[in-house]
Amino acid sequence: MTRLTLTDDEAAFIALRASGGWRAPLPTVQGNSRPDVLQAVLRGRRSLAVRDLADSDGAPTGAAAEVLKRLGTGLRAFFLLADADDNWLSQGITVYLYGSSVGAVELSHVIAPAGVHYLRVAPPAGQWAALTGLAEAIFARGFAAGPADDADGTRGAGVRSPAAALLHVVRPEGLRFIRVARATVTTGRGPVPARFPSVPDAVSWLLA
Repeated sequence: MTRLTLTDDEAAFIALRASGGWRAPLPTVQGNSRPDVLQAVLRGRRSLAVRDLADSDGAPTGAAAEVLKRLGTGLRAFFLLADADDNWLSQGITVYLYGSSVGAVELSHVIAPAGVHYLRVAPPAGQWAALTGLAEAIFARGFAAGPADDADGTRGAGVRSPAAALLHVVRPEGLRFIRVARATVTTGRGPVPARFPSVPDAVSWLLA
């Protein structure tokens, strides 16, 4: 098993080399700012070279090359926490899975709030089951409200509190996802989203 830890800057450079294979966000890089992304890529290339993870021409080597290769197997699923408006919460758990299917994961990718990426090549079996297990736990218990939570869903200094988990699966026709909150799981789409009686029923719909 190969493990690799990347900063956002290093991840930005790998994303460039992945030719669209990288789909995960970069918490500390302004993705809609071309100058910001360019500077992150340049810093990332230099950092990878210093760590002997890229050669003088910028080609990833060692563990970085292994991660880049597995990104090419295709994104299969991802899990994130969202606020009440379904905006991604960078301070929550974010996981991406790559491989030939959700049951044959070749790369797992966990994003930490500080813009640190933890990647495992050939991770232990059960990564998909772990994500569905998280969804079931949220369905059963919801999210713990902190004493500082405000009525509008913020948690001090404008930090948004989690309201739901979004579990996505990449299908041939595009993305399918479910939205999971306490005692509620829906398709997350449409003016009146379809509801499911349980997370396993919703997951069956995701994979059908």
